[in-house]
Amino acid sequence: MRTFLGWFIVAMSGFFVVAAISDLVSGNTGEEGPGVLAGIAVFFAIVGALGYRLASAKNPRNLATSSEQRILALAKQMQGRVTLAEVVLHCQLEIEQARTHLREMVRKGLAELHLSDQGDEVFVFAGFVPDTKETAKDPLD
Repeated sequence: MRTFLGWFIVAMSGFFVVAAISDLVSGNTGEEGPGVLAGIAVFFAIVGALGYRLASAKNPRNLATSSEQRILALAKQMQGRVTLAEVVLHCQLEIEQARTHLREMVRKGLAELHLSDQGDEVFVFAGFVPDTKETAKDPLD
């Protein structure tokens, strides 16, 4: 939506800039006078530049995504189980960064560290494992 709005602003501003400049060049200034038309052209040129920035800006939601959020998104996609190698590959993290984030998530209780039959570390995010929510019970029962 932001992209569409930005390009719409660019197009409309461009129209007003061209109209103001063509009136200035043709001498058809009417009651406004050349100063007002020049001001309109400058104003809409600035608005158009801001519209272009809006249209071409990266999505701030993606830019603000933290490493932990990217790891959680991957865990959700992988049905709650990820390895260090998967996190490094899919979350654009260095090995030590990924290891530090995963171990911190284990420490905070977001994940559990399991070992596969081959001895590989598998980080399990119980909230994303299928059937976890369906089998949840009241802790006081």
